[in-house]
Amino acid sequence: MNSRKFLLKITEKWPAKVISVAAALIISVFYRLNTLDSRIITVPLRVEASSNFIPTHSLSNSARITMRGEANNITTITEEDIEAFIDLNRYTKAGTHRVPIQIRKRGNALGVEPLEISVSPAEIYITLEEKISRFIHVFPVFYGTTAPGFELTNLSIIPESVIAEGPRSSLENLKEFTTAPIDIEGRSSNFTMLVNINNDKPDITIQGNRMVEFNGTISRIERLAPIVFTETYEAEKEKEEE
Repeated sequence: MNSRKFLLKITEKWPAKVISVAAALIISVFYRLNTLDSRIITVPLRVEASSNFIPTHSLSNSARITMRGEANNITTITEEDIEAFIDLNRYTKAGTHRVPIQIRKRGNALGVEPLEISVSPAEIYITLEEKISRFIHVFPVFYGTTAPGFELTNLSIIPESVIAEGPRSSLENLKEFTTAPIDIEGRSSNFTMLVNINNDKPDITIQGNRMVEFNGTISRIERLAPIVFTETYEAEKEKEEE
């Protein structure tokens, strides 16, 4: 009998009791959220791309991360503990796609509760195009002049061409690469040097270390001896005219 009365007492006006408990939980959650601290960090934005497609324009290299949690927890989280990335592997067709920026927690960010993480921007528009690669010739660029009486008579570049890869539309229109300016000012002897390859297109990458070996041959200018008109020569010329 006592048990029955106890159950009746518990279930009496149960909808109101459930609502009260739910309201109390909601208030508790909101109170806890309102007492959380915020912290903003900037982390590198990594691109996970397939081997077949590539963005046609350069992307932002960072993302803005906002963390909300207890102060003593979020202050221990560093830029190395939050990874921001976009996953392009799931896109199998060229075109423009709206791609979300995703987050991975690592290190000190693992197991931290409560912890809210939001990223800005939340998503970006990316135009994907077929990725190709081809050989592109490298041509030297010079500045300065050789020493008086000397000239650059021969040159070679090793390698003469390099492999570049990028979006089809960009790479098919690329005719050549040039080197960083090679200083020949005052030179009077042969020389060899490593020189960087210029590449002002952010959507195109050069395989390898982006350097070539330049070999230059500097020779003395050989001046031709002047022609001397002798009397004999003049006499022979007059006879020919007669």
